[in-house]
Amino acid sequence: MSFFRFDNLEFDYEPFPIGYQRDVVNPEFYERMVAAWPAQEHFCYMPALGLKYSLSERNHPDQYSRVVKSDPVWNAVWQEIKSTDFIDRVIEGLRKQHIDLGISPQSGLSDLKPRTFTESFWRRLSRRKASQLRSRFEFSMMPSAGGCIKPHTDAPQKLITLVYSIVTIGEWNIAWGGGTDVLRVKEPRHSFNHVNRQAEFSEVDVIKTFDFVPNQLVVFVKTFNSWHAVRPMTADAPHAMRRTLTINIEASSDF
Repeated sequence: MSFFRFDNLEFDYEPFPIGYQRDVVNPEFYERMVAAWPAQEHFCYMPALGLKYSLSERNHPDQYSRVVKSDPVWNAVWQEIKSTDFIDRVIEGLRKQHIDLGISPQSGLSDLKPRTFTESFWRRLSRRKASQLRSRFEFSMMPSAGGCIKPHTDAPQKLITLVYSIVTIGEWNIAWGGGTDVLRVKEPRHSFNHVNRQAEFSEVDVIKTFDFVPNQLVVFVKTFNSWHAVRPMTADAPHAMRRTLTINIEASSDF
């Protein structure tokens, strides 16, 4: 059974491919995800990234493992996200929006000769089966009073990032912030950022913001200039949290 839908994505293509979709999960299962959200004491504080808390395979892995094994909601989500079918459906959803990474679900490399270095890179990746890519997800929280993620482009091994919002309907006030900002660096010489150098908020301009709303997916492709961030939030409700599943599709370590 698939919980996540990618059939109504809407994309912008400049300065990098980024899009969104509302109502990604059916309302009944969405309410179960909200109710099952892990307690804050399981999370790892991540000050180097801004002001956020993380629970993942890498951050507090023992607690993460207990959550996904013991809770039927997160166990079902884990099984879906870890499946080859999930990766295939994301790739196909991007392809339908004219974002072709040279990876054909279940069928591999096309017969066309690569024309550019970038195309050659993605074709090299597509020689590998979908099962040789990997997907993982992180429980992420940022406090509505000051929470943020600094400007960055994502690590080189990440291919696709999906940020899925999980808050109760009516819980979040858009005026607090928390949206995903699409950025452009002010200094053109810093635009190329394949290795994921962090920048300060003063070094970037905001091109567009995808507001933080319930049951919404923001998805983008890692590029040399996929600058994005979450600006410091401004709520007077310090206990309110911006909660997301951050899902990454990555190249395997032997790529």
